[in-house]
Amino acid sequence: MSGPSNYDTLRARYNALFKPRDTTSRSGQSEEIRMSPLVSLKVKDTLERQSPITNAIPLLPQARLLGRSVNEHPPGVAAEEPILYNVDAPNSTFLCGSQGSGKSYTLSCLLENCLMKDARYGLLKTPVAGVVFNYDSDLSNVTAETASLCSRGIKVRVLVSPSNYVALGKAYKSIRGAEKNLSVEKLLLGDADLNVSRMKRLMAFSDEEQDVPLYMEVMMEELRQMAMSQRPFTFAEFEKRKENQKFLANQASMLNMRMNLLKSFMNKAHTSQKGLFKTHPGTLTIVDLTDPFLDSSTVCMLFDICLALFKQNRPSSGLVVGLDEAHRYLNKSTAADAFTESLVSTIRTQRHNATRVIIATQEPTISPERLLDLCSISIVHHFNSPAWYTAIKDHLGGASTLTTSHKEGKKMFETIVNLQVGESLVFSPSSYLREEKGQVMKLGSDFVKMQTRLREGVDAGTSEMASG
Repeated sequence: MSGPSNYDTLRARYNALFKPRDTTSRSGQSEEIRMSPLVSLKVKDTLERQSPITNAIPLLPQARLLGRSVNEHPPGVAAEEPILYNVDAPNSTFLCGSQGSGKSYTLSCLLENCLMKDARYGLLKTPVAGVVFNYDSDLSNVTAETASLCSRGIKVRVLVSPSNYVALGKAYKSIRGAEKNLSVEKLLLGDADLNVSRMKRLMAFSDEEQDVPLYMEVMMEELRQMAMSQRPFTFAEFEKRKENQKFLANQASMLNMRMNLLKSFMNKAHTSQKGLFKTHPGTLTIVDLTDPFLDSSTVCMLFDICLALFKQNRPSSGLVVGLDEAHRYLNKSTAADAFTESLVSTIRTQRHNATRVIIATQEPTISPERLLDLCSISIVHHFNSPAWYTAIKDHLGGASTLTTSHKEGKKMFETIVNLQVGESLVFSPSSYLREEKGQVMKLGSDFVKMQTRLREGVDAGTSEMASG
């Protein structure tokens, strides 16, 4: 009787390469579950019953309560089923809804889950550090809503523009809990915080602009020469090179406006403030650039640089970056596009840079579509605008497949319109939220209607009523 053929031998050898050899269970579906942005309590319980873990790495060590399902939809999700946010895995979240719908409240809940240990919401052994960007063009000196987390004992640090330090400092110090847990500092950059690339952004130089003024071309060339010199960037040298150029009066006037704005954010000694961009697990840093002298384009330039510096100095446990009321500055400007590209890059590499991104906006039509497409969780709160629905429906995981007909689209829109405060539709195709007969499944091309959990402490987003 002849032995196995060469084909049989090779077939067996090759197929052996498909067998998982990872003794820590970090392979196949286990790894997908470990990286699941959201998970239902039923799924977590089922997995723990099926695979009791002793010495191996737990699948979901830091899944914390975000909300609960409102009804029995889709199949495999029971009514009042707790929905947990996976703090352990880097992920990205898009929140939208009209004013007062609960989106900023949900943002605060997500930040609480990432930063604050509270056994009632689930285990958190390793908090991450938080950074939130805020800007209000109305100049009403209203503080960022997320600053109210100081009332929960979270240490909050607010970085503000030097020219609005007094007004914003007074506003932030009036928050309950601020006396013990909140500090306000000036956002001042040093030479070590800048390089040629960041200077280009601060000076509003764009490689894509047409008809660039002559003085900008000259200063761009000076920056190029500084880069070629291979020496560390210094603002003093840049100023010296600018003074050596003999610009016409009108050219010098425009350039001086930009230089003076930049100098207002520079430390007089040109040294970096120690620890300004260093964040610590369990703490929140808010960059609030509300200022009558800053427009949204300048704000985006500064946010972009701050984001890079925070990522560069992030703690080993990771970072959560929040953008509240993002529609106020993520518009169609060149600077906003550059900041958006930095956010897109951060989301694309989130698993490698341990950074979570949460974007909350009242105006989803302004938010660039590529941000929506990349987010692993989309949470849609109440709104009444058909234009908003049209703008987002093709970019929410599963929404386009659920609304192939006009009737289905109308039904989905009516569901959004009828959402109560604190309720939302959650789209997250890769999240394991469904369980049937011991089988755990992803949400896929469907959605869950969720009620956000209650928070303690101050809610800075409550409406101001005439009767008090």
